[in-house]
Amino acid sequence: RALFAAALNSRDVDSSSAIAGDDWEYLDFGHIEKDLAAKLSDEDIKGVLLSIDAVNNLRSLWLTNCIHITGAGLDPLRGSRIIQQIDLSLVGDHESSKLDPEPPISCAEVLPILDSIIERGEECSLEYLQLPKYWRRERNTESDFHAF
Repeated sequence: RALFAAALNSRDVDSSSAIAGDDWEYLDFGHIEKDLAAKLSDEDIKGVLLSIDAVNNLRSLWLTNCIHITGAGLDPLRGSRIIQQIDLSLVGDHESSKLDPEPPISCAEVLPILDSIIERGEECSLEYLQLPKYWRRERNTESDFHAF
């Protein structure tokens, strides 16, 4: 956790150890060590999002290598009007989207948060959304999200 805190405090955009750019608009967990990102919990993600006031600041979120989250930690994004990109694939660029075992990220946890962002209509800034591969194989009947 100390390394994670150090990575958060390193806000130099050109640094490969930084996970966020200036003004906390961009957050990519792929810029920290893979083993560290894999250990992050929903509470860790929630704490980061709350500490940067993500609902009002964050435009791009990439949960690269955060393979042990359910998605409950994304709650601080609920109702965001400024988030433009969300990547929930949990894999980095040019990596296989097949994860074994399948991660615990849950439609039941994440879809209500996404619904609260999308239901903003004209105020919704979301332009890019990447879902986990196994979500794309199965339809979820608990939400109208797949109709979108």
